[in-house]
Amino acid sequence: MRLLDFRFRYLNSNRDVYVKIYNDDCFKVLSTIESESIDLVFADPPYNMSKKKGLGWKYSKHVTMQEEWDIFSKDDYFQFNQEWIKECLRVLKHGGSLWVCGSFHNIYQVGFILQHVEDIKINNSIVWFKPNAQPNITCRMFTESTEHLIWASKNGNGQKWKFNYEDTKNLIEDSLNPRGKQTRNVWSIPLTPRKEKWAGEHPTQKPLELLRRVILSCTNVGDTVLDPFLGSGTTSVAAKMLERNSIGIEKEKKYLDIIRKRLSPPQRKIDEEILMDIAVT
Repeated sequence: MRLLDFRFRYLNSNRDVYVKIYNDDCFKVLSTIESESIDLVFADPPYNMSKKKGLGWKYSKHVTMQEEWDIFSKDDYFQFNQEWIKECLRVLKHGGSLWVCGSFHNIYQVGFILQHVEDIKINNSIVWFKPNAQPNITCRMFTESTEHLIWASKNGNGQKWKFNYEDTKNLIEDSLNPRGKQTRNVWSIPLTPRKEKWAGEHPTQKPLELLRRVILSCTNVGDTVLDPFLGSGTTSVAAKMLERNSIGIEKEKKYLDIIRKRLSPPQRKIDEEILMDIAVT
């Protein structure tokens, strides 16, 4: 098990924040995390939409997903979703939030599983509208321009979920959500901009703005965020920006260098300093 362990000190608040990145199988790492120790879980699991040969388009170099980690049989995929959800809910505190991002390929199955778990309440389904979505390369269906996020909370022991209502009104703004008004469950956020991909390429990198909204709405400064499918590290980067602690798990070694670069860029802001950066094998 390889661990990247960062410590950041915010000079303006004299607050320390930790970021732990595990390069290993998510089930192996999750089994080592204490029960009811996490304030928020954000999961962007494999969608099971990869094609072994991909699908090209004569007007573009774009190729659909061809990642081995995104290919399951139907039965294996259902079992996989059941198992990671069970483990994430075990480590989640009562009153904590679970956010799952997906497309029509997987989000209904995730919702079905969550509806059959005791003490779990689905609070919202968020529609992420992409105003600059990829074109439809088959021309045999409507152009996909949305993904979906399920926000559920663990409500055992009489604990109410956390929701920072005023922050969502005053710190979230897009073409569908004017600042100062109640934030709707449709968010207009463009695809991940090129400037956020400076550290390397990942096929499903999520925009920082998406994770900023999720973390801002359901956690407080000093809380701990977990991402069991960290990918390019966006969740950890957003959590650090908002002065939240974070734990990320990423199985694919090839993405570890991207994560490290994004967490310690050469143009790091002057209001923070890295206290520790340790790689342990």
